[in-house]
Amino acid sequence: MKYWRFLSSILLLTLCFWPEAGKTAGLVDKLSGRIVLSVEENGEAWYINPLDLRRYFLGRPADAFKVMRELGLGINEIQFQEIAQVGMPVSGNTDLAKRLAGRIILQVEKNGEAWYINPLDLKKYYLGRPEDAFRVMRELGLGITQTNLALIHKPGLNESLNIYSSYDYKIITTERGNFKVDVVRIDLKNPNLEILSLAAADTCSGVSCAADTLASYVFKNNAFAGVNGSYFCASAGCGKANYYFFPVYDSLTGIMVNEDQLKYWTTGPIIAFDTNNKFYYFKDSRDFKSVVDFEQSQGVKLQAALGNKPRLVENKMNVLIDWDLDNGQKTGKYWRNAIGYKDDVTSPGHGELYLVIARQATVDDLAVIMKAMGMDYAINLDGGSSSALIYNGEYMVGPGRNIPNAIVFRQ
Repeated sequence: MKYWRFLSSILLLTLCFWPEAGKTAGLVDKLSGRIVLSVEENGEAWYINPLDLRRYFLGRPADAFKVMRELGLGINEIQFQEIAQVGMPVSGNTDLAKRLAGRIILQVEKNGEAWYINPLDLKKYYLGRPEDAFRVMRELGLGITQTNLALIHKPGLNESLNIYSSYDYKIITTERGNFKVDVVRIDLKNPNLEILSLAAADTCSGVSCAADTLASYVFKNNAFAGVNGSYFCASAGCGKANYYFFPVYDSLTGIMVNEDQLKYWTTGPIIAFDTNNKFYYFKDSRDFKSVVDFEQSQGVKLQAALGNKPRLVENKMNVLIDWDLDNGQKTGKYWRNAIGYKDDVTSPGHGELYLVIARQATVDDLAVIMKAMGMDYAINLDGGSSSALIYNGEYMVGPGRNIPNAIVFRQ
């Protein structure tokens, strides 16, 4: 572990080669076949498989050796001998080496020995025993930020950190047909869970308002999951770029951004959580009133709160109001985001929260989807180009554009 920390500090110097922008085009193609080290964490190593451009966790020496052998390609001895070996002056068959760059090859006509073709010098490196594979990984690894690593997908469509959370890509059957959705489930009974609603800034001044990537909200707060928040105007066409009027409680500062909007019925619903992760739903922002009133009336400390329109589901019923939608929301088949809640009858308020992104759906479809999923309550979030969903260090959807607020979950 000490070695990894030392290695991480050195590899931070390499980050200038990989820009931080979450929308870096072709990043995964540039990293095809490389071994990358997450230098902002504990130097965890990942292999980017050229065949599927997915990242495979290398872990301990035995894990690295297992992954490398499982992804290996059998090669005959004639071709094997044509590829130059590291430490030898010959260049070998560079055309063959280029075709196999980044691959792990196996000497099938020998004893199945594994070798790695380094894309940088087109030479083969002997993996040998687990310790040898681990050494190659250390020596050839490239530092990468959490934000850029999040852009590279892992294999598989489902994932779970523990019994308290999971990610699934599934098809939901509704009265309107089938919809593909990305779903993060979070159990509010997790004793170590902390929910944070976050704003990029407490106020919106000047010609534009602050906004950031979802990855920034998530990773700066050591969160394991996060989703984009309320509607906002991404351009200066609304007077100020990134402006939004929905109330958002910034958990880090204790400030309710746009608190003055709570007094209007047109503001819409509010969802809130106390420091014990209990869920609260207010169909009208006027019922929430204020942070002080909420804490006094409920006898709790507010931890997170976020508002957005429209309401989708209340008491398991679709409550979407048609005149609450504009034409784009009614007819546009885009990414549509929602946050839903299923109660637990044995522990009211401490059920399960669902971060949902439906693909190719209208907001009307989204209400139908959330009802079909059995939600007790659900509200709409911003969608389209703002859609972003992170779970366990990976963009399941996104990264999307920079956003002025988000809700994240950490342990």
